[in-house]
Amino acid sequence: MRKNVMLITMLAGIFMITSSFITNNPTIEKKGTFTCIINDKPFVIEGLTGSLRKITGGETQLSFSNDRFIKFSFLNPVQDSKIDLAQQSRAAYIRYEDPSTSLVGKPANGYVHLTKIDEKNKVVSGTFEIVMSVTMPDGKVKNIKISQGKLVDVPIVLKQ
Repeated sequence: MRKNVMLITMLAGIFMITSSFITNNPTIEKKGTFTCIINDKPFVIEGLTGSLRKITGGETQLSFSNDRFIKFSFLNPVQDSKIDLAQQSRAAYIRYEDPSTSLVGKPANGYVHLTKIDEKNKVVSGTFEIVMSVTMPDGKVKNIKISQGKLVDVPIVLKQ
């Protein structure tokens, strides 16, 4: 009996020690990943692909899409540029679908920093922090906090 109590105590201690090292922060640094924290919950997409193309008027558009960010695109992106999302401009067009309501949110503030746009190796990297505003049917605004966002060497397809 005493051995069983000791064994259970030891197992509980091991569990508590190992679980204390678990983090909610997505730390995946694998190529082709899109990671962030959405309202304190990790969100990770592996195998994301973007596209870089010339559009009407000779401008360049860099775009990514996934199941939450229905639009994550940039007009005439410049490497190492930091786009202020509080300023309404054509530089960034980001839309987020709130899974609890299926309503679409727009950036209220934040930034996107495109740290690498490598057309030769066809990859893009960057970081982002965004507060998205979703207007509810009753007119109230719901804010969604997106933090620790990273694009890690996301492959891009070059289109004409």
